[in-house]
Order: sequence, then structure tokens, then C-alpha cells
Amino acid sequence: MNRYRKEHDNKWYEITLKDESVKLVKGQQSIPAVKRKYKGQIRSIRRISMQGLQGRQKERLGNYIAFLDLEYNTGDQNKYPTEIISVGILIVERKSMKEKESYYSLVRPKFNTVLNPYCMELTGLRQVEVDHAPGFGRVFREVLDLYRKWNIRQTFVFGSADKPVFLDNLLLNEEEEELYRIGEGMRDISLQLFFTLFGKDGSLSLEKMGRILNVSVDGALHNALNDARLLYLCYRAVIKGEIPQDRLSMAREELLIREVYQKSRKFEEPMTGYPEEKKQAAYALIEELMSTVKTDSLREKGKVLALCDDILLMTGEKARYQREYFHWI
Repeated sequence: MNRYRKEHDNKWYEITLKDESVKLVKGQQSIPAVKRKYKGQIRSIRRISMQGLQGRQKERLGNYIAFLDLEYNTGDQNKYPTEIISVGILIVERKSMKEKESYYSLVRPKFNTVLNPYCMELTGLRQVEVDHAPGFGRVFREVLDLYRKWNIRQTFVFGSADKPVFLDNLLLNEEEEELYRIGEGMRDISLQLFFTLFGKDGSLSLEKMGRILNVSVDGALHNALNDARLLYLCYRAVIKGEIPQDRLSMAREELLIREVYQKSRKFEEPMTGYPEEKKQAAYALIEELMSTVKTDSLREKGKVLALCDDILLMTGEKARYQREYFHWI
């Protein structure tokens, strides 16, 4: 009995729903949970072979992938929700990694209609542009048509925010269920890219990732289409092995310094009440410490930078040496 169960727990099962969508699960122990989740929606369940699974996976992923970026107007969740104000998409052939088509549109928010100053500064968008943009439903029905055209089943995004924001906006706008397939196919690849480069868990901004990989786009970042294209260029460089080793080496060194720096820091916020007459002595101490940063020991560099910033915080100043010293990370 146990051997029988073990054998079947390693099998894959194909669950077909009434809407023709297909779910793949591993092992008989997964089937009861699937039945509860899709109660009344299941048309059939059948076991498939490893060859069948591989064929299904290829069919499921498709020959084309999308790189997507969203910009949104953040707000106080108790009063205004975070709403999407622009979307950029790049369609790429999976095998050749060649661009096939792009899409960009502004989106008029429904509730959080006034752009906050930070959002305007970050994206370069103006209130009048967003006021005259098409609504969420019209824009993402166009996106759905694009996905149907290229049979897109997998969408790469950078960071963990885009997918939940998109799904929240579907609820806000009470959109049709078919649009959920876009969100369900979204996959954050920021951690994957970082791990491939550095061999450890962590994250970087997309801009810094592009700097390390020596890829860039024409135009400003935080434009949804530009960011989608930069993500594509980063992904392509990594999977094709087109990684500048000199830049990567410098980034790895800075990563080690940053890790030591963060572990060595003692204070978080500037303090008050430090005597004015002692501040000059503290600044002189910082200058003396900074003169030792040229040491070849990366760990010592991290410790010295942390100590200098802690001294600044004690005097009431803000920490600044991490920001000034690091260029890649």
C-alpha cells in the first residue's frame, strides 16, 4: 500500500476545468485540495506521463513571452487605493529572444485620480495626460487581445509589487474574469536574476541590474515601456551569458562591503543633544577613519563605513557614506 501510494504521489495529473483551462498537479495527495478549490468547475482529471508533462509544459509556456511593467499612483489605502496609471509590454520570442511587438498606454484611474507629487516626479507624467487617458477596462482588454494574438501564457515582471497591484485593480474595476489570466501568468524574476549573478538571495533595483549588465534603453526610466524593455535586456543578457565580468566583479565586492556595513551599523536615526563643541572632533575622527577605507580588506571597508555613519548619526547628521561610496549595489 505504501509503495503504491508513493508511486502515484510522484505522478502528474491534468485537471481540465469547464472553461477549458488546464491545471497540472503532482501526486494524488494534491487532488482533494484541487477538488475543493475548483468545486463544481472540474470537467475531467487524468494522469499523464513524463513525456506528456514535458509536452504540456512546452505548450503551456508557449513560444512567446511578455515583459511587463506598471506604474501606479500610490495612496493611503484607508482613503485611496493604489491605481495603475500606465502599462508597458514587450512581446519576445522565447527561443531567439527577439522583440516582436510592444504596447504602451496611460491608464485613467477611477478612484485615486489626483497624481501625488512623488508619482509625477518619478514618472514624468502630468495630471492632464492621465485625465485624458483611456480607462482600465479598455486598456487591459487591448492587452488581452495582444496576449491572444501571441498566445502569451507567461509574463515576466521585476519585483513583487506589480502582480498584486494588478489583481487589486481588477477587483477595483470589477473586470471580467478572463483578465485574471494576465495576472496569473505574472512571474517576478528579480530574485532569479540576482541569484544567477551573485549565487545568493537578494535584490537590486532594475536600474542597478542594468548598470551591472551594461544594458540600457533610450529614454527615461519609470516609463512603463522603457522599464519593460530594460527588464528584457537584463534577462536576455543573463540567459545568453553576456555578463561583463569586470562589472560583475566590482558589484560582488560592493555586495560584500554592503553586507558587512549593514551588520555593523548600530543606529538608525540621527540623535539629538550632542554637544556642538564636540562635533568638530567627531568630524575629524570621521576623516581619519575614511583615510583607511583604501585598505584592501573588503570587510574592513564595510566596518569603517558603518562606523563613520554611526558617528554622523550621533552628532545629529544623516548617514551618507554608504550612498556616496557604493556605485554598483
